[in-house]
Amino acid sequence: MNNTKIGVLHRNGKDTKEKNVKTKKIKIRVDEESWLEICNIGNGAFWPLQGFMDSADYTDVVEYMHLNNGSPWTIPVTLDIPEEIISDVIKSERVILVNSFGEEVADLFVGDVYKVNYENDIKLIFGTDKTDHPGVKKEISRSMYRLGGPIKVKKYIDDVFPRYNLTPSETKKIFKDKGWTNITGFQTRNPIHRAHEYLQKIAIEITDGIFIQPLIGWKKDDDFSPLAVITAYERMLEDFYPANSAVLGTLRTPMRYAGPREAVFHAIIRRNYGCTHFVVGRDHAGVGGYYGKYDAHKLCNSFDNLGINVLALHGAYYCKKCLSIVTERTCPHGDNYSLNISGTQLREMIKNNVLPPPEYMRKEISDTLMDLSKKKQLFVEEGI
Repeated sequence: MNNTKIGVLHRNGKDTKEKNVKTKKIKIRVDEESWLEICNIGNGAFWPLQGFMDSADYTDVVEYMHLNNGSPWTIPVTLDIPEEIISDVIKSERVILVNSFGEEVADLFVGDVYKVNYENDIKLIFGTDKTDHPGVKKEISRSMYRLGGPIKVKKYIDDVFPRYNLTPSETKKIFKDKGWTNITGFQTRNPIHRAHEYLQKIAIEITDGIFIQPLIGWKKDDDFSPLAVITAYERMLEDFYPANSAVLGTLRTPMRYAGPREAVFHAIIRRNYGCTHFVVGRDHAGVGGYYGKYDAHKLCNSFDNLGINVLALHGAYYCKKCLSIVTERTCPHGDNYSLNISGTQLREMIKNNVLPPPEYMRKEISDTLMDLSKKKQLFVEEGI
């Protein structure tokens, strides 16, 4: 392990020269986001993680995109702590993690305490260190001090959409009960538009069914609200998808906007939910032009041990000559006939009370979103 770029302040283990001093119970308050990650570790969504990453795993993930045991992993999952409590933490074998209400949500068995190196790490994780990148801005707002170690979950968080808050064991049972052996996972943070519908129906054609799992967690303020995403998908599955072809669930974890690395991370998570295939499209988990259109395809294809088949599909768009949704691999007509479809465009249209054309989005979905817009429930910044 290379520790030259991070500072390990304390490490438990057989090589520890002094026994840990027994002290009073140390309680560390965690925000909702960290509590969600505790739940994801506890329910197996983040397997093989057994807790928050220690310095060895953190270093190897940042620099080599693998855990210290060799398993592929691309996004750090860490618990940041205030500098002023470090002296108490390093005297403890176990700390208690509590939520904002003071309820005990998990025990963490102290592995090590370390200080991350933003100057080195940020650019490796996000491909940039510019603070107008939402993932970078968010990460550097956290404490540089991290506490690693295995956890034991005591309390799971209540879900805003309990019907769709499926654990990996629950989805695997659902797929088995449906008789599905090949399942495609689909990641999204937006309501469904025609390009996504096209990709999803390809997945339904080539596998037994699709698990559509919108990300319900921290997103930038101008992204669509969780309510908008879920409501749109409920309408879509009810009206336009064959029965027994799709399952809707939620993934409660923050967006990192880390592009290619996050695409691999999303694939690993869907493997843990029982999916055998995972769709990676154009600029997966990208933001603001920071990543190449198909950089995520390249990084996903560089791994041979993800445990899931990556469906590297090209970006879909509407061709005015074909009069249908196509991709650059299936249509010869080029930019002069293309109408590109993106969540950014759709957000702007609906925000300005412009109904998206049917080539972009089905009217039934547009109407649903326009109604939420009138109620001020469409975007993250509106608090819904």
